[in-house]
Amino acid sequence: MKYLNSLSRFFVGSYKLSSTDPSNLEDKKVVVFKGYKVFFYFFFIFFAIAIIVFFLTAYGPLNGFLPETNNNKKREVIDLIVQIDSLEKKLLLNNQYINMIGGVLRGEVVDSFSYFEENDTSFNFNNLDLSISKEDSILRKSVFEEDRYNISVDYKKGRGVIQDFVFFNPVEGLVINSFNLNEKHLGVDIAAHSGASVKSCLDGVVVFADWSVSNGNTIIIQHAENIISLYMHNENITKGNNDFVRAGEVIGFVGNSGENSSGPHLHFELWQSGVPINPLEYINF
Repeated sequence: MKYLNSLSRFFVGSYKLSSTDPSNLEDKKVVVFKGYKVFFYFFFIFFAIAIIVFFLTAYGPLNGFLPETNNNKKREVIDLIVQIDSLEKKLLLNNQYINMIGGVLRGEVVDSFSYFEENDTSFNFNNLDLSISKEDSILRKSVFEEDRYNISVDYKKGRGVIQDFVFFNPVEGLVINSFNLNEKHLGVDIAAHSGASVKSCLDGVVVFADWSVSNGNTIIIQHAENIISLYMHNENITKGNNDFVRAGEVIGFVGNSGENSSGPHLHFELWQSGVPINPLEYINF
C-alpha cells in the first residue's frame, strides 16, 4: 500500500529541472513537469523506436542480417517448384511445335495446335460414348440421300493440282536469288525496302509464328491441298499460331532478321505434300 501511495504521488507531483550558476549559486529554472508526463514521454519514445526498428528489420537493410525462417525457406522452395513446372510446360510446348513443323514439312495435314496436360480432367475423353445412336443413323441416311446426285465442290481434292490456285504476290520487290534444288535453296529471295508489307499468298491457317537464330522472324501457313508457304527474315510478324489469314492479308514486314540474312529481303518458300515447289512457276514477282 505504501508503494502505491508513493507511485501515485510521483504521477501527480510536480517536479522542476533547474541549473545553478556557479558564480552566485543562483538557481535557474529550466522546466517544470508532472510525474505522469515523464511516463508518457518515455512510452512515446519507446514506441517510436520500436516502430523504426520493426520497419528496418522487416523491410529495410537489417533484413539481410537476420537468419532465414522456415516460412521464408518454404516460400522459396514453392517459388522454385512453380518455376520448374512452368519451364517443363514450355519445354513440352516447344517439343510439340517442333513435331508439328516436322509433320507439316513431311506433308501431313495440321489443322491446329492444342496443348493438353496429362492430369487435366477438363480434357477427359475416356468416358465418351461413341456408339451410333438411332437419331444419328437417321440423319446420316438423310444427308446421304440428299447428296447422292450433287456434285461435290471438292471433286478435285484428290488430284491436288497446284495450277488451279491463284497465288497472291507475298511482297513487291526484285528476285535476287532463285529456286535451286542443287544448291538446296528451296525458295526465292525477294529484295524489298525495309518495312514493306508481307502478305499471305493464299487463304490458310498459321501453324508457326516465331523467331529462330538462322531465319529470324518466321511465319508458316498451311493452305488447302496440303500446300505450305514459308516467310522468313521478317522485321516483325503480325499473326500468331492458329490465326486464320486471307490471301493478300498482311502477316508481317520485310526485315533483316536472322543470321542467314545479309540485307532487307523476304525468303519465300512453297511446299506441297512435303515437296518444295518453285514459286516462280506460279507467282509473278
